[in-house]
Amino acid sequence: MVKSLCLVLLTFVPLLWFARESDGMPDPARRDLLMREEVSRQTGGLLTLTAAEQKLDTCLHRLKEQEMAATLFPPAEHFFKAKLLIEKSPIYKLLQKMPKGAALHVHSSSLVSAEWLVKNVTYRPHCYICFTWDNSVRFLFSNRQPFPRWDCFYWQLLESLRARIEDNAGFDNSLIQHLTLFTEDPDGEYPNQDVVWEKFEKAFIAAAGLITHAPILRDYIYQGLEELHKDNIMYLELRSGLSRTYELDGTIHDKVWTLKMFQEVTSKFKQNHPEFFGARIIISVHR
Repeated sequence: MVKSLCLVLLTFVPLLWFARESDGMPDPARRDLLMREEVSRQTGGLLTLTAAEQKLDTCLHRLKEQEMAATLFPPAEHFFKAKLLIEKSPIYKLLQKMPKGAALHVHSSSLVSAEWLVKNVTYRPHCYICFTWDNSVRFLFSNRQPFPRWDCFYWQLLESLRARIEDNAGFDNSLIQHLTLFTEDPDGEYPNQDVVWEKFEKAFIAAAGLITHAPILRDYIYQGLEELHKDNIMYLELRSGLSRTYELDGTIHDKVWTLKMFQEVTSKFKQNHPEFFGARIIISVHR
């Protein structure tokens, strides 16, 4: 009887101990150890912060808590509504000053802001505009009025058109809307993905007439590098189909000319900004 009782105790006491260890309540010390090990395996997890870095980390953490406690939390809003909040955000302004390394997937058609295209490029001489039947626009630089084509029956010199318009600021904003997806009512304007994609395609087609003009393309690449550099980006990989570029007289340049021009502009930018590492083109196709 005593022997049987001892056997029972030897069998069940270890099981009770094991059940305590696996009952869903782990040892807090072991849990903290596991969390520290997980953090150590993250990028930079083995680095020890200096006193100044710890001070910055504390400041950044405080700013994040303040932003999360605000009435409007940018990540919870539609991007079109959150964009202004983000630009005013202390965290955004802080991150903007920090080095970013590289931008590895930028398309040549969207390298530069739409504001620069409208308020700089469309004000240059010999720029023509046409309003299409499907509520879009086309641009073309020419030393004479372009001939009508299937999607553009009437080309107007932008300089002359602006001279007849009283509200040039409003007109420029309407052009910017043609070159972007931005709208104050995204849910109503884009009820489904097909509508968004159609507007997306129209924006790139509209910009193409500006960007593929040879003198503009040269300035466009340089301006794009300037805008990236302003955000402390030090290297660029640009995806491009290398569309043919044109001159005022209609002369067409091939892809080799475009590649050489890109190389020249990048070299010039590096001379003016020695800390910039460089840029390369990744040839892609339209999908």
